[in-house]
Amino acid sequence: MTAPAWLEVLNETLDACRTHGRADLAELLRRRRDAPAEQIRLGVLGFPKQGKGYLLNAVLNAPVCAVGDAATPAVPTEIGYAEEPAATLVGRSLERIPVAVERLTGELGARPAGTLSRVEVGVPRELLSAGLVLVDTPPVGDPRSPRTAAALDLLAEADAVIIVSDATASLSPAELALARHVRTWCPHVVLALTKIDASPGWRAVAERDRAMLAEAGIDAPVLPVSAVVRQAAAKAGDADLNARSGFPELLTWIAEQAARPPEQSRALLAAVGVRAAAAELVESLRDRADAAGQEAGLGQAALLQRAQRRADDLRRQNTRWQNLLSDEITDLLSDAEYDLRERTRKIVNTIDQTFDDGDPAKVWDEFAPWLDNALAEAVDTNYGWLADRAEWIAQATAACFGAQYEGALPDLRLDGSGVEGLDDVRRPKIEKFKVGQQAFTGLRGSYGGVLMFGLVTSLAGLPLINPVSLGAGAAFAAKTIKDEGGMRLQRRQAVAKQAAQRHVDDVFLRFGKECRDSIRVVQRRLRDHFTGLAEELADELTHERETILAGTAERERRTVHIRREIDRLAGLHQRAGELGTIAGRTTRRELSA
Repeated sequence: MTAPAWLEVLNETLDACRTHGRADLAELLRRRRDAPAEQIRLGVLGFPKQGKGYLLNAVLNAPVCAVGDAATPAVPTEIGYAEEPAATLVGRSLERIPVAVERLTGELGARPAGTLSRVEVGVPRELLSAGLVLVDTPPVGDPRSPRTAAALDLLAEADAVIIVSDATASLSPAELALARHVRTWCPHVVLALTKIDASPGWRAVAERDRAMLAEAGIDAPVLPVSAVVRQAAAKAGDADLNARSGFPELLTWIAEQAARPPEQSRALLAAVGVRAAAAELVESLRDRADAAGQEAGLGQAALLQRAQRRADDLRRQNTRWQNLLSDEITDLLSDAEYDLRERTRKIVNTIDQTFDDGDPAKVWDEFAPWLDNALAEAVDTNYGWLADRAEWIAQATAACFGAQYEGALPDLRLDGSGVEGLDDVRRPKIEKFKVGQQAFTGLRGSYGGVLMFGLVTSLAGLPLINPVSLGAGAAFAAKTIKDEGGMRLQRRQAVAKQAAQRHVDDVFLRFGKECRDSIRVVQRRLRDHFTGLAEELADELTHERETILAGTAERERRTVHIRREIDRLAGLHQRAGELGTIAGRTTRRELSA
């Protein structure tokens, strides 16, 4: 047996609802599909105090529903045909509890809230004998109220709906919204305008309601009725009074609903349900597509612009930190050499002053420790200054990266200045002017004096050696000793200076080389560290760009999928419209992607 076309469309829409996470719509369609074909369910909806119970009682000519100050049931009351009046309370677990009809109101009031799912009432009325079931619903109110949810749950299985509004005022915005919602899910809707006996201006209200419904595009007739007049006509058996109550027209409308061919009614209900569900799905999918489009537009452009700015900043940072490091290292090399040279130059000046005034033979023992200490202090100070300057260069280079640099600075500890290995200054060979040498030098000088003045005084008849020549010899001896001592002192001073300066030069060369090596070590460590950091930032930037581009592709794929789904749902909407037209409905505006 081939399944009807409406069932195929309905099942396909039901699957779409599940696919897109709309379990509520899927449940509505499922109940539409599985609704018993032998029943015609006619629901009665309305806000509180609109005369819904009076209307149903007047339709049935029986006090079935609670009216007046009686508590209104919080669950639907299904009124069907029965040969004898009967009532049954159906619990949440579908347990059935028979109760007497006259005790129904009291039983409902005694039941705890939330324990019942519905109330079933059977009355012997010919109107209901063909399978018509009237469903009295709880009053509609707060959208979050369980009573409202229970009332609107009727739409899942209702073949037709009577919306009840009294004639004291025209439709409120909430009532109009209710009518629009009901008409979306149910093909047959009528507005019963109650209490016309108590509202002299009910005709004007009825016209305004018709205009408001037409303006809202709601295809629903307005039928003014009066339950009071209906009951009075029933008691008096007055047909004219009954006609003025408006109920004959309402009963005719109800009878038309009950007389519809079941298969045609099911097809029409399925078509309306499919169109309503497809419309809701398409609306939500359009919102998602618009959101994805905006995200792929402004959001994507902003992300790419930010990534590009970061790439430009990174290039500038690389150039800046490389130039800074190169310049600072060059300056440090020059400054370190100058600092060491300046410190050693002062030491050399002190050496010169020391040996210009002093005899190395006398002061060397005191001078040598001073020179060693001065050189050690100069080297150590220069090395400490170099380490401080290297630390400053590291911080200055890190500052080029700005907030992106969050790591620790590289370890710039050096091996030490090596002061401990500094050689002591070697004592030069200092020639002393000993007593024997002084005596020999004096004799050599006295010989010339004695000979020169002995020859002169010999002309006066004096012997070669006489007191004058001896005195002259003594004077010449003293001068010779003094001159020789002075020359020997100058030689010692020169030798001492040369030895000390050579030692200073050796220290300068050695530690100058060590300073340069240390500076190069600092340069390589900083270069490797910040090169690694720059490469890491570049890799992060590349990954970010790839992620953005991948996100773009994913969003485009998702958008294409959503638009395909919209097209598919639009197709279902159109097919349902065609089925609805075949089942007796007029063609309505179609959805499009």
